[in-house]
Amino acid sequence: MTLCIVENPPCCRSCTGFIVLSLWESVLGTLFDLFTFLTRIKLAYCVVLFLVVATILLSIFVVRVPLGGPRPGVSPTASSLLPPGAKLPSEVICTSRVHRSSWEPRPDNATANHQVPTTQQIAGMEPWGPSIGFDPKADTLRKQITGDFTGTTDEIFQWVACKWGISADIVRAEAIVESHWHQNQVGDWTTDSSSGLCPPGTRNGEGCYQSYGILQIKYVYNKSAWPMSRYDTAFNAEYVYGVIRTCYEGWITYLYDRTPTVGYPRYHAGDLWGCIGRWYSGGWYDQNALQYIASVKAQLASKEWLELGF
Repeated sequence: MTLCIVENPPCCRSCTGFIVLSLWESVLGTLFDLFTFLTRIKLAYCVVLFLVVATILLSIFVVRVPLGGPRPGVSPTASSLLPPGAKLPSEVICTSRVHRSSWEPRPDNATANHQVPTTQQIAGMEPWGPSIGFDPKADTLRKQITGDFTGTTDEIFQWVACKWGISADIVRAEAIVESHWHQNQVGDWTTDSSSGLCPPGTRNGEGCYQSYGILQIKYVYNKSAWPMSRYDTAFNAEYVYGVIRTCYEGWITYLYDRTPTVGYPRYHAGDLWGCIGRWYSGGWYDQNALQYIASVKAQLASKEWLELGF
């Protein structure tokens, strides 16, 4: 080895570089050996840690993507709440605004989703007027009901929401509360033999179900909606939100005489949540209505339809 002395600066620079390089190679070798050792010893722990992190990331970024297709409701033209007196969109416009998708979480709805009422069935619907506690103006909305749309369950909700100027997410949320999005849902079993409670042909000798469909139309209060309420998804949803829109316009006159629970407003146009509660209870901010409103709001907040496997 060449001896470096102060009097030979070039030699010193060369020797110093050699020493530094040797030290660096030694450090790198030591680090590599240490890394190899740790890797061999802690490989199992690394695998476990990776799986934990991956699970957390999946729960954050993936769990809210619906199973079997793209996320619903992503259309930039999604419907929103229109105020009382607003001009409602036509069926043609609403059909064009529907975000089409192959996503269908309820394949059991397929037949009902593609069945529409006949002209005769629509013509046979009873008017909405004073005989049922509605303002005569309400019949202008009843005449707009056709049920004339086919598609997936979510596409039907979008179409209905657009027609009545209401948020599609509210329709989705209420449909979870009523049927979990199943058009074949039945409810309100009764053994009461009183005339008019059971739809034609539904009493089995012991009793019958009174309410039918994705938003549970009760026969005794909506007789002329039968049998479309049972067999046609679009009609069922459109009819219910036609009634809710009528309430929202301030045209359900008997509600003006109802006394709400203390702390809640009396009936007036423009109170959508009061009208959603009225669909369930028939009253205005009574206890049954308040419980129902809370259930729908909870579903609206959680948006269960966006969860994996819904």
